[in-house]
Amino acid sequence: MSEILHDNLQHIRSLARDIERKLSGTSSSEQLLRNEIAGMFAVTIAASYEGIVKETLVEYAAQFHPKYRDHIEKDFERLNAKISVPDLISYSRRFGLTEWTGKGVKKNSTTFHKVLQERKAVVERRFRADLVTSYENIFTWRNAYAHERSTTATFSDVYNAHRVAQFVIRAFVSAFDQG
Repeated sequence: MSEILHDNLQHIRSLARDIERKLSGTSSSEQLLRNEIAGMFAVTIAASYEGIVKETLVEYAAQFHPKYRDHIEKDFERLNAKISVPDLISYSRRFGLTEWTGKGVKKNSTTFHKVLQERKAVVERRFRADLVTSYENIFTWRNAYAHERSTTATFSDVYNAHRVAQFVIRAFVSAFDQG
């Protein structure tokens, strides 16, 4: 599962580098283009996250039985935007990830909760940005661009949010690797 994660996140990093290299000018037309590309980039990131989640669920199901994999593949054929943090939590419960118990742990918590909580503290300290808010912003900007062809975000805003938000997806994949 980590190969899917690595390939998709590497693609996003490469794309961001290429955009930065080619569109680093300061003219108003270049800035307008960068802002337009910011919306497209948010769409690309969100689609990548959706693909990673779908493949993670399908591969996890395949560990149990080919028919279960086929069922999950069909069930999640059109995952479209069903990957908010509450959705990811729901998948972790639905797929029966190991329950996480202990002092102060909320009822019905899974391995995903544990991994996300561990990563959240480190990521937020490192980047000085809220993990869940950064993740949600990607989808807010994606929706704004996809439905209204506009976004208030700059290319840098989108990429910086992704640098933080990717750890939600990393935590999800890691939790499913652990079971």
